[in-house]
Amino acid sequence: MAGTIGVKPQTRWSAASWLFAWVLNDISATVQDVATARKLQEIVRVNLGWLGVGDLPEAGRAEVLDALCRSLVDDGNRKLPAGLPNREEVLGYLRELARLACDSRK
Repeated sequence: MAGTIGVKPQTRWSAASWLFAWVLNDISATVQDVATARKLQEIVRVNLGWLGVGDLPEAGRAEVLDALCRSLVDDGNRKLPAGLPNREEVLGYLRELARLACDSRK
């Protein structure tokens, strides 16, 4: 299974469900907007497999894009196990998501 993040309507990022869940859990721990954090946690809990950034509460959208753009790759590098199979490929997926998030803010 896979999960997809719609960074903006025509810009999507997909990854294995475990990585999708990891990203949402990582972001939910950093956003200040409580409703957004709960929404992210709910998506993981019910195994929805889809996050549309535009569907988030307005107060949290910018926070989510900021977290994706600024801290996601560093968090992945610090938190993902050193022995993770294909770790560099996984970090590459995170870099791609960060790039998409940064580009969407322009």
